[in-house]
Amino acid sequence: MKIFSEKKQFDIFSQIFLTAIFFIVSGVVFFKYSIDISPLIFALLLLLYTFYFKKVDVVIYPHDLCLLAALAVFVSIFTAITLRLPGYAIPAIGFTILITLLFDSLEFSFLFSLFFFSLGASIEGGNLSVGTSLFAGALSAALLSFRVRKRFEVIKAGVAAGFIQFLVAFVIEKVKTEQGFVSGFRPDLNLLIICLLNGIAASVVLVILPIFEYIFRVVTNPSLLELSDLNHPLLRRLILEAPGTYQHSLVVANLSESAAESIGANALLARVGSYYHDIGKMIKPNYFVENIIGFKDIHKDLKPSMSKLIITNHVKDGVDLAKKYRINPRIIDFISEHHGKTLVYFFYQRAKELEPQVQHEEEYRYGGPKPQSKETAIVSLADTIEALSRTVDEPTPSRIEEIVREVVRKRFMEGELDESNLTLKDLEKITQKFTHVLNALFHTRINYPKDEPR
Repeated sequence: MKIFSEKKQFDIFSQIFLTAIFFIVSGVVFFKYSIDISPLIFALLLLLYTFYFKKVDVVIYPHDLCLLAALAVFVSIFTAITLRLPGYAIPAIGFTILITLLFDSLEFSFLFSLFFFSLGASIEGGNLSVGTSLFAGALSAALLSFRVRKRFEVIKAGVAAGFIQFLVAFVIEKVKTEQGFVSGFRPDLNLLIICLLNGIAASVVLVILPIFEYIFRVVTNPSLLELSDLNHPLLRRLILEAPGTYQHSLVVANLSESAAESIGANALLARVGSYYHDIGKMIKPNYFVENIIGFKDIHKDLKPSMSKLIITNHVKDGVDLAKKYRINPRIIDFISEHHGKTLVYFFYQRAKELEPQVQHEEEYRYGGPKPQSKETAIVSLADTIEALSRTVDEPTPSRIEEIVREVVRKRFMEGELDESNLTLKDLEKITQKFTHVLNALFHTRINYPKDEPR
């Protein structure tokens, strides 16, 4: 899934140049240390597979992929050749956990596990035992660390993966001997220590993770948990200055998290993005209906164009606030994308009534961009549906489902979801989840009898 924020675009020539530099420099290093170049051939195939044959569901540029491969090559050669440690000590586990946390893609982690298989085997002179054990450890690390929410779970994943790497290496070594397991089950303690230390050392990922989040402009689950703390200064301001918007954001978060889980998107990212998507309303909270007390129409005496400007500016104000508080760019995407290029429909209709001869449609649209990921698209839908559900006099299950389906259909027909990678199957699952959560929200209560006076 897309987990990148908007990045500086590199032209095709820069991509080719940086990729060529990686392969040339790596080739020279491999030649110097007499290492088989098969990992570079595999890296080329990985590059072609990722970008041309079957694009993996993660946004990453060739120069970023080459940077990761270069780091893997450097760390592996430093470990096995400079430090003269056994090939089993190559930190494939820690590296794969880092990739899994950063890119939230098991497919991408699997491809890099294969790369470590080739790299480890080549560094050890074609020793497939080393390559296979590194692959087993890396792949198990990816599976165990996928979408973990607690930092301690990363440590547990590293230790468990180290033990799995040892088991695979031990079994292969036993099978290679003439006696096999006949000689008894006597584990190699040195091998066990190396593999377990390899797994434990993966905890270093927690220290360097913020650096790589900054380099690749991504946000990981441990960081999302920190942003989800309702004592965050920005969320505390939202609670105090725009309490109606805060309550709206909580419901949007519940809707978005449930829908994201149903389609395999990042549910935690959707929830945290929902918390922050409307923070721009803090600047002028009384101009937004959920914060108006006493149902006073503050827009009554304003021109539609002025009201539209105030309403649409909450997106820009939100982005400015988020940058001021150093919020991760991936969360800022929710602020800038949650309205896409939709109409400010209420004030557009009022402008049409006042000046029916003038074409107002483009003037009364949000500036965009359209949602660029599944998570931002889900929050965009949840935001509108939650607001509309508040206007229903009798929120029966059939009426709620009608509202949800109408909003989803309209956004789809307007092309607002075209850049989000959502499929029709995804939209149906999202619709069902939204309906289910809203029905639970608007559940009925029985009338309790009053106490009779004694």
